[in-house]
Amino acid sequence: MYDEDDLSLLDVEEELESPLDKMEPLTAESEVAKPDPEVMLALLENPQPQQRMLAARAFCDIEDRRAIPYLIRLLTDTCPLVRVSAAYGIGRNPSPDAVEPQGERI
Repeated sequence: MYDEDDLSLLDVEEELESPLDKMEPLTAESEVAKPDPEVMLALLENPQPQQRMLAARAFCDIEDRRAIPYLIRLLTDTCPLVRVSAAYGIGRNPSPDAVEPQGERI
């Protein structure tokens, strides 16, 4: 029925071409811009937990020593998502202040 040696049924150029072959390579211009550290620092003290969480997450991509005291304070935030985001932010902005005990906790 089919001749296994007959490859004329395939249009090799068309069949093996992928849409990914037509994509442009990533460049610095195509990367997403990092958040503004000044704006994110202000949001770390926002009364809305969602804003504090987003700002703390931003410091996973931004290295800024000024955020460390704010992030340490957010480790005791009432919102668990803010606390987790602050912990990640501290992990990307290491400081000896972040690992020293801040007093007794029960």
